[in-house]
Amino acid sequence: MFAGLNSCGGGGGGGGGGTSTSTSAPSSSVPATGLTAYGKKLLPYSSLAKPAKLVPFRDPDFGTKMVRLTDAQTDWHSQVAVPAYPTTQAWNCDETLLILYVTSPLTSNGINGSWALLDGNHYNFIEFLNINPADVEQFYWSTTDASALFYVNNAQINGVQVNQLVKVAITPTSRNAAGAIIQVSLGAPQVLHDFANDFKSGGALYNAVKGVGTITEVSGGEDPFAMSETNDLIGLGAYLNKNGPSGGKAYAAFSYRISTNTIGATKVVEGAVPQATPTGSNTYFYDSTTSVSVLDPVTDAVKLTLPFDGTQHSDMLRNAAGDDVVAGVQFDVPAGGQTGTLVWTNLTKGGAINVIIGPAKGDPYPPGGTLVSGRAYKVPGWVAVGITGCPSGSTGNCQGPIPTVSGTPQTYLDQEVLIANIDSGAVYRVAHHRTTGNYGNATNSNYWAQPNVTISPSGTRILFSSDWGSANPSAPVINGNAIVDTYVIELPGYSGPV
Repeated sequence: MFAGLNSCGGGGGGGGGGTSTSTSAPSSSVPATGLTAYGKKLLPYSSLAKPAKLVPFRDPDFGTKMVRLTDAQTDWHSQVAVPAYPTTQAWNCDETLLILYVTSPLTSNGINGSWALLDGNHYNFIEFLNINPADVEQFYWSTTDASALFYVNNAQINGVQVNQLVKVAITPTSRNAAGAIIQVSLGAPQVLHDFANDFKSGGALYNAVKGVGTITEVSGGEDPFAMSETNDLIGLGAYLNKNGPSGGKAYAAFSYRISTNTIGATKVVEGAVPQATPTGSNTYFYDSTTSVSVLDPVTDAVKLTLPFDGTQHSDMLRNAAGDDVVAGVQFDVPAGGQTGTLVWTNLTKGGAINVIIGPAKGDPYPPGGTLVSGRAYKVPGWVAVGITGCPSGSTGNCQGPIPTVSGTPQTYLDQEVLIANIDSGAVYRVAHHRTTGNYGNATNSNYWAQPNVTISPSGTRILFSSDWGSANPSAPVINGNAIVDTYVIELPGYSGPV
């Protein structure tokens, strides 16, 4: 018999409970363990040829251990293999499994639109999961059960849309001699709630959707965050079969709480659906450039309004005190806001808009293409940041479609991955990601080539996507059709399989 995975506890460890033959667990070290604080000084941006898959290497400028996880072209004849999104946790709670997204086939025999399951420590491919979430990034690992995955089933049965919130068990059944998981069983979806019943006359969502025709989609909207860290509250929307004034999908948005089987009040939104905060106490609405709102998940009453541009890349997390926080990049900010590469505000208590990296701290105006991940829920307060900026480095010239540089390329923020703590303000720059296809001035920008940083639950590893266009930063290649693969940064605090 092959035992199931552990349940996962808090802190930095794998948690306890039950029996398991799992051979690996995340480190309990804080993310900053063994890292150098380089401050704001320019660092060299050295050449580095695209590495082979699964062969560890060191970033030549930061010394950090890294591994290329995928070879989308060779393995799947596909163009893209990436972390789904920085707000989506790729790893399960004990970090023994992870999910990547594979899309964009090069020819008709390529893989298209599949969720690839990998061993979370050895990084070998296991299988493509037979799941049908509402969108690429809308799957949610449990924070307490290493085998449990939640999603809204977007499949069709006999031509009828399912629209059920389900939970499936992904259980390892075989390992190789090195201890890597090589086979799993995927359990049948356990239906937690069938929203189709709520659309019928007398149902909780009937008045919100009547007259719009058949509901073909229930999802987390066009830019979703994770469900609550309690795996209890989720923000969703029923697509109303029309678009709003700005061209985005119109949804009847609502929250759903699993433990009480409760659907909250509905509101019509465009694109963005109010999302569950990490604590599950509230929902967060972020559809405006001038403010964000904290809402009561049952009544939709506004509890807080804060001067934060919710349309920019950001993620939610908890701080050391356990409060809900949003952290992200801020460009042209609303009155009372703050410009910066990394800015945060408290969604539980309100108050100031705080700058970690930004002009108020002596930093440059935020580089373009900045993404933030707050998925390190076992070490509250830590985030990862990936920045495209200038592909030839911070000393380069990126005024036109082809970046140039005079002299030796150097960086501060541009092309870097960093981690930061919102409580202490500590910042550690850890690697160059070398992805260029999402360069802001490119004539053919590639969305998939943005640096989708995704921090692990323990905060000791960071995934990112890259087309490796800056193998030579003195002459970066801007190719919107380049192959994009996934890489992992293993921080010194990561102990690896045990």
